[in-house]
Amino acid sequence: MKEREHNIWYIPQSINFNSLLDVIASKFAFEVGQLQEGIFTYFDTFDWRLHRRGIHLQHSTDMWLLTQTDSKETIELTNGPSPGQKIFSWDFPAGQLRTSLESILDVRALLPLATLESETTLIRVLNKDAKTVGILLFERHQVNGTENVLRSVKLQEIRGYDKQKQSIRNLLHSHGIVDQASPRHDFKERLRSSGHTPGDYNSKFSIQLNPNLTAKKAAVMIYKQLLATMLCNEEGILKDLDSEFLHDFRVAIRRTRSGLTQIKNVLPPEVTDHFKAEFAHLGSITGPTRDLDVYLLYEENYKSRLPPPLQTALHTFFTDLARRRDEEQKKLARALKGSRYKQIINEWRHYLEKDGTAAANAEMPVIDLARKTIVRRYKKIMKDGMAITPATPDENLHRLRIQGKKLRYSLEFFACLFPKNDMDKIIKQLKQLQNNLGTFNDLSVQQDMLHNYLDGLRPGSRKNFELATAIGGLLTNLYHEQHRVRKDFFVTFNRFSNKKNVALFNKLFNQPRQ
Repeated sequence: MKEREHNIWYIPQSINFNSLLDVIASKFAFEVGQLQEGIFTYFDTFDWRLHRRGIHLQHSTDMWLLTQTDSKETIELTNGPSPGQKIFSWDFPAGQLRTSLESILDVRALLPLATLESETTLIRVLNKDAKTVGILLFERHQVNGTENVLRSVKLQEIRGYDKQKQSIRNLLHSHGIVDQASPRHDFKERLRSSGHTPGDYNSKFSIQLNPNLTAKKAAVMIYKQLLATMLCNEEGILKDLDSEFLHDFRVAIRRTRSGLTQIKNVLPPEVTDHFKAEFAHLGSITGPTRDLDVYLLYEENYKSRLPPPLQTALHTFFTDLARRRDEEQKKLARALKGSRYKQIINEWRHYLEKDGTAAANAEMPVIDLARKTIVRRYKKIMKDGMAITPATPDENLHRLRIQGKKLRYSLEFFACLFPKNDMDKIIKQLKQLQNNLGTFNDLSVQQDMLHNYLDGLRPGSRKNFELATAIGGLLTNLYHEQHRVRKDFFVTFNRFSNKKNVALFNKLFNQPRQ
C-alpha cells in the first residue's frame, strides 16, 4: 500500500495537460489513449458508517461499486436501485452487496454526498524499442455545480523496468509534481470540494474537558455540543430521510434535560427550571413519531413470533401504524418549523453564548463536580436495584431504568476526566444492565400499545377476527418473554453490583481530589 501511495501525486493548478505532455516528450516517446469520461456519485450515511469501515460506495452508469478506500480494491460491483435522495440496504437486490450493506447500515439511509464529472487519460510511456516501460493515468474530477477541480497523476509500474520508472518519477518531480496523494486523501478532497468533511458527525457523545475547568464552563461546553447535535439533525428530520435523525435529536434532548437535572447548582435555578420545562416540551412533540418509528421496526420480529397462518393478518396492523406515523411526522415537521421551537432554540443558544449569572457550584473544578454527580447517581441505582425482589411491582424496574440512563449520561459527560480503560469497563457493565431494563420496558410498552390497538378493533369482520387472533398470539408471546427478561434481571444486576465493579467505582469517583 505504501508503494501505491508513493506513485500518486496531485497536479498543481499552474500545470496544464499539454505542458505535461511536453515534459514527457522531452525524454520519452509515448502514446495517448482515448479519453474516458464518466459521472459518478458517492453515497454514505449521515454518520459516515461506510467511511468509518474504510470503504466507499459510488454509483455510475446504472452500476454500484463498493471499494476499499485505501487500495481502491473492488469489493462488489453490481446493479441496484436508481439513485435518489435516500436509499436503504433493503432497496438493493439480494446478493453480496446487499448483505454487506445490511450489516453496516442497519436502518440508516444512504445519502448522495457528491456527484463528480470524471476524465481519465492513459499514457503509455515507451522506450526506443516502442515497448511500454510505464503507464501514467491522468485524472480530472470536478464536483457538479462548482468550480472545484481535483487533478492527479498515477504512475503504474511495469515489471522489469524499475530504472525507467524512477526516471519517470524524477521527471515529474523536477517539474513541480511532488505532492503525494493517496486514495483515502483523494476521496476526502473530493468530498470536501462538495462541502462535506468525512467523519464530521458521530452520534456517540464525546468531549474533551480539562479537569481544572470550572463546572459552569464545562457544563456550557456539554450543552453547546448537544445543541449542535440537535441542529445538525434538523434537516434530516424535516426531509424524513431516516429514523435515526429523530433518534439522535431526541437523545440530545434527553441528555440536555439530564444535565440540567444532574449538574446541580451550576446554572441559576430559574434558568435551569425554565429550560428543563422547554426541553420537556421538545421531548413531548418528538415522542409520537419516534414511538411509531420503533413500532414499525418490529414488523419482521413480530411475524417471526407467530405461526405462518397468522403472519399475514399483521399486514393491516403495520399499514395502520405507517399511516399514523406519516400523520405524526407531518405534525412534527410543522412544530420544528414553528415559532415555539425556534424561540426555545434561540433562547438556549443565546444563554449559552453569554456569560450570565452563575450558581453556588459554578466555580467548582469540573472533576470535583463529576465525582459528586456520578457518586450520587450510582448510590441511588445501587439502593433501588438491591431493593428489587420477585414481588416488586414492574414500575420499580421502569424507574430503575431511568436511573440507569441518568448514570449513563453522567458517565458520558465526564468520561474524558478518568482513565479510559476503567471507564470502558464501567460503562460496559452499565450497558448490560440497561439492555435488560430497556428490553423489559420495551416489552411492557409494546404490550400496552397492542392492547390499545386491540380495544379499537371493530368486531364482526373475518379480517378483524384474524387480526385480533394474531395480536392475541403476540401478546402471549411478549408476556412470556417479559417474564423471562425479568428473571434475568437479578443475574444482570448482581454482575453490575459485584465487589470488583463496586471497587472500581470507588477508586474512580468516591475519593477526595489529590
